[in-house]
Amino acid sequence: MSANNLVRSTLIAITFPAIFALSGCFSEDQQHSPSGFAIGPPPANEPFDDYVSKTSQQIRTALKATRFDREKAPFGKYTLDQVVSMRAPFAIGPDKDACEIVGNDQAHGKDVGFLLVHGLTDSPFLMTDIRDTLQSKFPCATFHAVLLPGHGTVPGDLLNVQYQEWIETVRYGMDGFSSDIDHIIAIGYSTGATLIGREFDSRRRDHRMTAMVLLSPGFAAKSEQAWLSPYVRHVKSWVGKGENSDAAKYDSMAMNAAAEFHLLTEPYRDGTMDAFDIPVFMAVSSDDQTINPLVAADFFCNKVSANNKRLIWYQGEDHLIDEHQLCDKVDIVASAAPEWRTLNHAHTAITMRPDNPHYGMDGIIRRCDHYDEQSPNSKCQTSSDVVYGELNLAGSASPGSLRRGTFNPDFVSMLDKMTHFIEVSLNVPGKTAD
Repeated sequence: MSANNLVRSTLIAITFPAIFALSGCFSEDQQHSPSGFAIGPPPANEPFDDYVSKTSQQIRTALKATRFDREKAPFGKYTLDQVVSMRAPFAIGPDKDACEIVGNDQAHGKDVGFLLVHGLTDSPFLMTDIRDTLQSKFPCATFHAVLLPGHGTVPGDLLNVQYQEWIETVRYGMDGFSSDIDHIIAIGYSTGATLIGREFDSRRRDHRMTAMVLLSPGFAAKSEQAWLSPYVRHVKSWVGKGENSDAAKYDSMAMNAAAEFHLLTEPYRDGTMDAFDIPVFMAVSSDDQTINPLVAADFFCNKVSANNKRLIWYQGEDHLIDEHQLCDKVDIVASAAPEWRTLNHAHTAITMRPDNPHYGMDGIIRRCDHYDEQSPNSKCQTSSDVVYGELNLAGSASPGSLRRGTFNPDFVSMLDKMTHFIEVSLNVPGKTAD
């Protein structure tokens, strides 16, 4: 037995008895069991509009049976129709009137398709602020978003999903544009970014692939124990359970989903992914507590060979670049934004506007589940002077004073830079790479 295998076997032997002891402490409930209506990969030849319609109906059936028929207001003020709309994939065609006004040309999105892919436990809603902003810039474009298998219904539907199903769905999304789309720009958040890269790696000769936007890309988990998840899932079902009252995403994380994410990221972690010769735009927080930001930075500097590339590095409390030199074409942006009461950028914050009614500074969702005790949790939920940040600040902040960030105070600037990147990728006259 090799030294590495011996170490792994020893760790598993130590860890599993504790897991068995814990596994009996949890009782299953409706939302933590498979719903029977789990979303799977769509048939390869299914028209995208049909996929959207069928998936929406499947989400509706699942949520009605498992949540709305059993609970009063399971998602607060949101109705079943609203929750389905937030979680479902979408297909939005060109705004013909706006397109005609600006000239109906490629500079404004003519014959361009944007594919948006959400993250683990999330839904397409997490991509809607980016979609809406880009649609105002590129009104002639088509916007599609897929729903990854196991998502949109109940967290229990992630207990049996495999990452190959996620890749298959992203492949369907890329193939789902009509033949008049000449340029595909894929935008992924967290696990969605990982999937976009994996799929591009298998279709490098696809001439329609024009650019990739990778936001908080999940190329490796932050946790050093992530490698255990493929083993642990056989004896422990959940990394953690939440209330699951967020209309847009799950609050619980299945151990199987964590394991599949770890397996998905292997080519990024071991460095075997070939260099990307496609334009790449990235945004990463130095303080990200979900994914490893240095792996993302290494990928940008060493694996992206295109001249048109850009990384926004949100510099927070962890000064990783002091010991790890970054390359050219990196914008270092301070995370702290006092006007938005933001101390640093959380993983969960990158894709949403500060004024988003669901996740914004005054939004409905307030991430306080890092406080287990009732008093600090209640203060976090109700206080008007809490600050926003990543969980690496939770220990130093006074109890109840920190909400995990759910919005990006730099959103407008990030989207301006993203728009310029896309224009350069489309060879818009007068636009050049920075």
